[in-house]
Amino acid sequence: MASIMKKFVAELIGTFVFLGVIIVSVAGKSLTIADKAETWIKIGLALSVSILLVGGISGANLNPVVSLMFYLHKDLTFEELIIYIFAQSIGAVLAYMMYKMMY
Repeated sequence: MASIMKKFVAELIGTFVFLGVIIVSVAGKSLTIADKAETWIKIGLALSVSILLVGGISGANLNPVVSLMFYLHKDLTFEELIIYIFAQSIGAVLAYMMYKMMY
């Protein structure tokens, strides 16, 4: 059970970090071409950091559709799928709440 809790926390943190950077980078902004290039780099780096941060624990799915794909491919159990989707959803909501508190 401790292993599934680690995976839950890992997916929550990874999704929070990844979506937090995306939301802060693009929300409410009118982006020029240069801003878009900078934003793409930020998003790529955020994804890389999230994967490095939690990849060894949970596989760094960071997205419910990716988790579903792994479940359909028989790489995740149904229990893991539900836990991953729940963790990713909470991570996404927390990232949005962080943005709303900051701006």
